[in-house]
Amino acid sequence: MGNRSRLSAWLLGLALGLLASAAPQGFAASAATGADAGGPLPTPQFRRYGTADGLPSGAVYAVAQDRHGMLWFGSAGGLVRFDGVDFKVFRHVVGDPRSLPANQTYTLFVDRDNRIWAGGVSTGLTVYDQDSGRFRQWQHEDDQPDSLADNEVWSIAQTTDGSVWVATQGGLDRLRADGSGFEHVARQLDGKPAAAFGATRALLAETDGRLWIGAQDGLYLRQSDGTIHRVPVDPAFRGEIGKIWHIEGGGKEVRVALEGGLLVIGADGVARPLAHPQLASLRILSSARDAQGRLWMGSLNGLWMDDGGGRLQHITGQPLLPGGLPGDRLWQLLRDREGGLWLAFDQSSIAYLPPGWNGFTRFTHAPDDPRSLTDIAALSVRRSRDGRLWVGGFNGWVDKLDPATGEVSHVLKGLRGNLSALAEDARGRLWIVGPGEIYRDDHGKLIALDATRSHISRPTALVAGDDGGVYVSSWGQGVFAIDPERLSATSLMPADAPDNTRFHDQLSFHAGRLWYASAGGLLRGEGAGQRLQFVPGVPRREILAFSFDASGFWTATEQALEHYREVDGHAERDASVDISRMPFAADLMAIQVDRQGRLWLFANPGLWRYEPQTGQFTAFGASRGLSSNEFTNGSVELAADGTLFAASNGGVVAFRPERLAPAVSSGAPPLLTLAGVTVRRDNRLHALSPAGLLRLGWRDRDLRVEARVASFVDPAANRYRFLLHGFDSDWVDTGNRGERDFTGLGAGDYTLEVMAAGANDVWVQLATPLR
Repeated sequence: MGNRSRLSAWLLGLALGLLASAAPQGFAASAATGADAGGPLPTPQFRRYGTADGLPSGAVYAVAQDRHGMLWFGSAGGLVRFDGVDFKVFRHVVGDPRSLPANQTYTLFVDRDNRIWAGGVSTGLTVYDQDSGRFRQWQHEDDQPDSLADNEVWSIAQTTDGSVWVATQGGLDRLRADGSGFEHVARQLDGKPAAAFGATRALLAETDGRLWIGAQDGLYLRQSDGTIHRVPVDPAFRGEIGKIWHIEGGGKEVRVALEGGLLVIGADGVARPLAHPQLASLRILSSARDAQGRLWMGSLNGLWMDDGGGRLQHITGQPLLPGGLPGDRLWQLLRDREGGLWLAFDQSSIAYLPPGWNGFTRFTHAPDDPRSLTDIAALSVRRSRDGRLWVGGFNGWVDKLDPATGEVSHVLKGLRGNLSALAEDARGRLWIVGPGEIYRDDHGKLIALDATRSHISRPTALVAGDDGGVYVSSWGQGVFAIDPERLSATSLMPADAPDNTRFHDQLSFHAGRLWYASAGGLLRGEGAGQRLQFVPGVPRREILAFSFDASGFWTATEQALEHYREVDGHAERDASVDISRMPFAADLMAIQVDRQGRLWLFANPGLWRYEPQTGQFTAFGASRGLSSNEFTNGSVELAADGTLFAASNGGVVAFRPERLAPAVSSGAPPLLTLAGVTVRRDNRLHALSPAGLLRLGWRDRDLRVEARVASFVDPAANRYRFLLHGFDSDWVDTGNRGERDFTGLGAGDYTLEVMAAGANDVWVQLATPLR
């Protein structure tokens, strides 16, 4: 970004800071606290959906993913399908036999034919056939012995023989193959006389034909041959085995969520409690294990995460904070095909955590939490000599942050305006730049420099040098050295410096030298007085930012990233990368080289990584766990352990570059489906079944096709192409719009092909005939 734009942004930030202190909410650091020798713990940033996004009112209790990859949610307000773009709600309509029989849905299950099974606390059993668009319902009838045992349906499963099993308050039922009624299953244990199961709460069918059963008096396993035995429970478990909510997992690990924690059934068939005492008093309702092996558990007091290394992280509800957990009452978790986590809450909301979430930590303000930062947005960040961070923000506050624990000390409040720069000198004194002001805080004794005496009218940045000096840049004046004791200022600009060199882009101190980027070029300090001179070999044009690596330094202009190595005091360019067409070119705020030699580019907005070895740029955003990518001031710090810290409009962002996970954990191609097909028939929109052959009447008009690729990591980045054979001459690219309208179709046979790519950039294709 050029100096004019940079000044405009600075003045806008100043105006906003002086006018109001309100800012968008953010995620609290408390979710990421805990000492870690490898740096701060990552902060999960949840994407949230609620009634404003299309969810019906009422609690959301269940989540399932169908064979096409679409997400289904069971709520008190109806059955909901989510395709990554829109929520389609199925509700009960009085007098319409084709509508959902009853709105309240507690449990969901998708069978091998992609039918959606649903159960409720008082609504019986319902199935939705996606191909026909029809519902069917079964309920308990007192005068029909083979009817559903009870209308309170808690769980549904299907074994490998095709049988559908239903757990109800009245016992365990198996639906007859023709759907005409139910067999009430008894528990004949090890050849002993059969007895009724009684209230049954949870089911899990395995791929080998076994069926796990959670009943009011214990946990059972039904083998594929029909034999049933009780599952032994470790005596160390002190919870209530009869109050099971979900049985999940399968294969080598089966997990039982219940009153008193979580039981894990291993290869020996014994159910043992998870070794965390904090869970023993909790009602765990559901669990899921992510692609990295972490175990997530939902409860009525928030989310718990076992990282596999002995640490248990508790994430509480923060509904006021974008990126925070929507609430505490979490009913079910689901890991989708891409590795993302879905969470259902009874506060009429759902949340999504992308598979690559765990690269970033965020520290910000949380309402009513005095341990968090003073405000949401941070404007400046600087390492302190004790290993912590100084953080400055809008409206005149300074905090000190321990990134290892998340602990915050509130140092200063009430200074005028926005604090754009901080620095700590050799004696531990804090220097602060605000609009028209320079402050020195000497261990609690705060003074403001006299602008009349120093002649520094518009300070923008400052650094404390290893030589004991303090250096300040001023907009339109250039760079000054400040005597830390006398508080006098001396200009360091060359006598013949062009006017454009007096407009600041970056000020840094490196390897005993002061470095300064300006609209007129790159300068550095010479000699003991650090008088600035142009760096020989670097063209005299605006340098937006610079950063040092092992062999030299990188510079950034609006046109290129350029690398220089120093030869006999002269800078020689040995690499140049054209960035003129990159989306960040006009908005670049800072660059920083990490310990692996990769270049990180901070923009407003945006974060990118450039790898010199491959020439590849990678963007990072919300789909990768980055909560805020508005780096308004370009304040970035590289810690000794390689952690990068940056001030953003959402707080302080921290990350270890080498630990950023791939964008998508699963390499499986996404699933593509036709989500909807409509025509205008008799002057009304008429929906066609998207399954199989699509038949169009000769009077039908305005064909509209909606396709959806089941990639939820970044739905806005999904891409689509359409080709209607017999109508199109080539593929039609619709970008991220999975819809296309066709007009002017004549009579005949057509074949529609659709291609789409999701987050892993793998293209998938489907075809369907039209007549």
